[in-house]
Amino acid sequence: MKHLPGRSHWRTLPQTLPAAYRDLVNDLRQLKDRSRLTLTELGQTTAISKSSWERYLNAKQFPPRQAVQALCRAAQVNEEAVLSRWERADAAWNRRGHTASPAEPEPDQTTAHRDGDADDREPKATRSFVHRALLAASALITARPRATTAGVLFLCTAMLAPAAIIHTSYETGPATAARPPICRLRSCEGRDPLTTSCEDPVTVGSRTAADGTRLEIRLSPSCQAGWIRSWPTHRGFRIEITSPEGHAQAATAPTALPTAGEMVTTTMIASAHATGLRCCYYPSAGRPGRECFNAGS
Repeated sequence: MKHLPGRSHWRTLPQTLPAAYRDLVNDLRQLKDRSRLTLTELGQTTAISKSSWERYLNAKQFPPRQAVQALCRAAQVNEEAVLSRWERADAAWNRRGHTASPAEPEPDQTTAHRDGDADDREPKATRSFVHRALLAASALITARPRATTAGVLFLCTAMLAPAAIIHTSYETGPATAARPPICRLRSCEGRDPLTTSCEDPVTVGSRTAADGTRLEIRLSPSCQAGWIRSWPTHRGFRIEITSPEGHAQAATAPTALPTAGEMVTTTMIASAHATGLRCCYYPSAGRPGRECFNAGS
């Protein structure tokens, strides 16, 4: 099987997890693979740190609702079904009375976890050193209160300042930085929107077809390109987006109906503005006719 960019090799989930929680984590893993983003890219896209995603996707910490919504947007899937599964998993997790993350797996299961163990050991060693230093300072204060009090205050200031700098740099670091788009206008034409960095799409037109198929016209202001996404209800339909200049891009639903929550997406078409973008929906060869609408509808 050809390896897709961003696809991960996941570790086995603990058998002690509630079934609803296991199903949610498996769904989130599939969405992450569908987005074709690495954990670092996913962190940059969602403004949620890479380490947080590693914990959510390995069931070390229960994912918050906003993280699930952000992952749905990154994978460009309808979030309603996924949020429904999140609510069931949240209820199952709370019924068990959990107030903390699931237990850590064995250190030898993943390289990422081995690195995490090293990170866990370092704070423990630091805390042990601080504890011994404070005990020694307490003894000195008893003998020489004025001089040692000043020394302890200086030591605490010296220890806290680097920690504050590191914390600030972490909060304002690459996790919150937006990736620049890799295409714009004509250079986006014919490209799959799921593989570009057009991270700011907005829905500029939508309609539900007579057969129930959901259609949306999407536009990325940063890339100045648009496309159509749809949630199919049957096989073999065709969607087409046309730009103000008359250029067109199209997509056809696969012969096998996608699973719930997945969509069919056209390739991108250059458009600086929503005005003039037009979507046409062709039900199938056996169902003549078409339904069209413009952006702004």
